[in-house]
Amino acid sequence: MAIVSKPDGENVTLYDIPDSELDQYKIPSDRLAEMFPQKQDRSREDAQAVAKAGSTSGDVQAYSNQDVCYAWECDGYGNCVYVWWYC
Repeated sequence: MAIVSKPDGENVTLYDIPDSELDQYKIPSDRLAEMFPQKQDRSREDAQAVAKAGSTSGDVQAYSNQDVCYAWECDGYGNCVYVWWYC
């Protein structure tokens, strides 16, 4: 089983997808590079997820006074990494 996440505003929804169904959703390498391009000087708008620096519940979301942004970054060969930056 694969766990797939989908951001939904301030929350994230998780889905449990059977392995037998994953191939129909596979993204070709060249399309990955278009969807998640490598980029210098990312902005908050480039983020696919944001960890808030402050939290009313007391849980640590980021170890600084700045929010932390996250995004996928892929090259044309299908090599992808999850990158982060202060935003």
